[in-house]
Amino acid sequence: MNRKHPTMKPVLSANMRSAIILLAVLAAPALARADGTANVGVPRLGLDPGEPQSSSPPPAVPFGVQPAQSKEYVLDFHGYLLLPAYLGLHERPDPQPGQSSLVLHSPPLVPQNLRDFQYTGVVPSPWLQLNFIYGNSTVSATVIVAGTSANDAAGFYDPVAQMGVNDAYLTVNLTKWLSIPLQVNVGALTGRYGAMGGYDAGRYGTPLIARTNTIGETITGSLKLGGDLFLMFEQGLGGQMGRPPIALQPAGWNDFANSNVGATFVNHAHVGLAYAQLLRLGFHYLTAWTQDDLADGGVGSVPDGRITVLGADINLTAGRAGHLYFGVARTWATNAETVSGAIEILNARGGPDLQANYLGIDPTTHHVNGHLTIFGGQYDLSLARLVFGKWYSGFSPDVMISLFGVGAAVSSADPTRNGILKLKGGVEATYLFLSWMGVSERFDHVREDNSDSKQAFTSLSSRLLFHTGWRSRNEIALQYAYFVYGSSVQALTGYPPVIEVNPDRQVFSLTGTIWW
Repeated sequence: MNRKHPTMKPVLSANMRSAIILLAVLAAPALARADGTANVGVPRLGLDPGEPQSSSPPPAVPFGVQPAQSKEYVLDFHGYLLLPAYLGLHERPDPQPGQSSLVLHSPPLVPQNLRDFQYTGVVPSPWLQLNFIYGNSTVSATVIVAGTSANDAAGFYDPVAQMGVNDAYLTVNLTKWLSIPLQVNVGALTGRYGAMGGYDAGRYGTPLIARTNTIGETITGSLKLGGDLFLMFEQGLGGQMGRPPIALQPAGWNDFANSNVGATFVNHAHVGLAYAQLLRLGFHYLTAWTQDDLADGGVGSVPDGRITVLGADINLTAGRAGHLYFGVARTWATNAETVSGAIEILNARGGPDLQANYLGIDPTTHHVNGHLTIFGGQYDLSLARLVFGKWYSGFSPDVMISLFGVGAAVSSADPTRNGILKLKGGVEATYLFLSWMGVSERFDHVREDNSDSKQAFTSLSSRLLFHTGWRSRNEIALQYAYFVYGSSVQALTGYPPVIEVNPDRQVFSLTGTIWW
């Protein structure tokens, strides 16, 4: 793993083409439906594109319900809503006449940059999603409308927050013709690999290995090897519908697009083994590259860029012993500044975000070169299930405990970034003592640079939880979070968020969540 990753050529060698073809035939996650539920008895290696970007309220339950098995065309509808009202408290350093010493911020000013390692999700972020599925058991179309804001409550109209059509794809289920579970998706869809939670991306809401944002195809299937042992495989290839045009000025309406990136394509292949619903072992390969003569403003002198990921993970769902996830991935960046957000690493979109948040820039060549070694895990345990085993139905008091953590080791051609180890971890305990009420406590600690405690911060949050039933799909949460910061920790504000300010230490939030 310490060997230098070689620069990958635009034209693949015969051996590489053979390897990719082999993985395409023998590699990918198991079949999943457009509503986010897997076919009975068929496990998955990644999250379905129809599943929400945010986690479920406790106790975690699958998104959506099994759609009707109809030979005729029918309409299916699912959705997810998370809307927080929040208030950040801060002290004004030098109040003037007529000014209060107490400052109120909404949204709060806290280290909560989704594309940076500092993101924990302790302060909830808005997410609205509507899934429309039309089709039958053989072919269906899925359109997902999503957004991160509601106009009536927004302080200003931000077109980027009104995301509109987030995913749109056609699904063809070939199982009945091939006698093996096999599904083909064609269209614009999201791929997320390295989901640390049992039904979602985990406490940090971040796929550990990689995320893809492309239009193209994915082929997903599984083979029964004998008994309860399955071979799972997935292959995908896609690009993007457009690239920022030359000389486009970054602005709010275009999400501050970077016109220096080129047209980017992503090829990915995955293979795994699953034993019943107990164990799932996966191996992942993704590569994103650009060979566009219009990159970097059409100058024509920049080398082609590439980002390549190799990863492995394991999911263990051990009944009363809980759910355990552990994964590791190595990401190589080679002249990656022109690779677009068709691929994301820890939510960092393509080469520009990897440069800004992790790798920096080579002072000699002025390109983004280096690699990240990423590792992480999560363990979720229900104490009631542990004690009562198969007799526990989920309709009684329970204490749920979750341990989680992620690390990223940076090796970069930029001497100011090389050797940095980033770490974050936490624990959450939830006590549901009534069918309609519970409490939750969470502790997180983040170290942007493990060798510099001034860049570390800690958060402690307490929540009151209100539900309509023991296993309801809705929640109202009242939360108080307190932050303890190192002297060098700062938050971003402004539009785009580039101005660094002293962050809020106290945050109150009221959140309504429901999914169906």
